Amino acid sequence: MTIIARASFVMGSPRKLRLVANAVRKLSPKTAIDQLKMLPKRAAGTLLAVFEQAMGNAKNNFKLSPEGLKIKSLQINDGPRGPKRMDRSHGARFDRGIKRRKFAHISLELEEAEKTHGK
Repeated sequence: MTIIARASFVMGSPRKLRLVANAVRKLSPKTAIDQLKMLPKRAAGTLLAVFEQAMGNAKNNFKLSPEGLKIKSLQINDGPRGPKRMDRSHGARFDRGIKRRKFAHISLELEEAEKTHGK
C-alpha cells in the first residue's frame, strides 16, 4: 500500500530542497520528521510539511501507524521559473536585469515496512 503526499509550486530552489531531502532520504519517516525539525534550513520547513501531510494521510485514510512505514521515494522536481521583480535599475547583467524565481514540485511516497518474523 502506497501513501502519497505532494506539494506543487513550492517557492524555493529545487537544488536547495534536494540538499535537505538527501539528508533524510534513507531514514524512517518518524526519524526524518525529528531531523527536519532540527535542521536550520528554510527548505526543511517545507519538507516537514510534506512529511506531516503523508503521516496524516496514513493515519486518517489508511489507518496505519507511523512506526510501520518507510520512505519508498522522495522526489524534488523542477517547477516553472518566473520573473523576479526588482524595483531598481537593471543594468546589462542578469539577463537584462531579469532574475528568475524558482519553483519546485515535491512528491513523497511511503509504504508499509516489511515485517520480519523471528525464529
